[in-house]
Amino acid sequence: MHLQKLMDITAAQGGHEPFTCIKDIVKNGLSPDRFAEGEHKPARNELTIFLAVWCKHMGFTPDIYGDWLIDFTVDVLSRISSSKPSAIRHSTKSIIKYVHRSNVDFSCKCRNNDFKAVCSSDCPIYGEMAEIYLRDIEIKQKRIEELQKKSVADDPVPDIDPESLPVTKRYRKQFEEAVSLITQYLNEGRSKKEILAMLNNIGYRTITGRAWKLSNLSLFISTHGLRSDQEK
Repeated sequence: MHLQKLMDITAAQGGHEPFTCIKDIVKNGLSPDRFAEGEHKPARNELTIFLAVWCKHMGFTPDIYGDWLIDFTVDVLSRISSSKPSAIRHSTKSIIKYVHRSNVDFSCKCRNNDFKAVCSSDCPIYGEMAEIYLRDIEIKQKRIEELQKKSVADDPVPDIDPESLPVTKRYRKQFEEAVSLITQYLNEGRSKKEILAMLNNIGYRTITGRAWKLSNLSLFISTHGLRSDQEK
């Protein structure tokens, strides 16, 4: 039902039918059996952001796909969420607003996608997405190398393994980037939930390497005297 509605939307908008990964997610939701024991399984919000970003990539405005995505998250993604339908609807609306007010671009990582969704090399943007994925890997590798060099300069030791660095040193650079974005988004009047979704979508961690949660984000904002325009 939800897949057919999405295909009807894409057909009405004159666009290419949904990519293979999108079809798989919409038809099956998140498939837990594709993940190894102990492996991270994406949360409902991560899937919602991915679908909203894809819709934006296709040129759909919220009024075109919003109702469909809300129904899908309530009917299908609620299986991997403990939230009530009303909370899921509210969260989905917030995510849609966040996606269309931000500069986040669609990136699927091809066969390495976070959702272990089916991927096909016949996808019209497979080549483009593969290049972006490889570029992101190179950027991450450069960051690791820069971190190694900086650590050697601060405290020379042979052959530093990034994983052996003190947690605060290992995550300091990306934490500083996260702080900069938090400040920027607060100044733009974004809500804490929007900021949290952004942080987790990008993959940022706290200075101690923990995942950002609403509790530690709120604590960080209050202890650093930061307030959004909506709260001033």
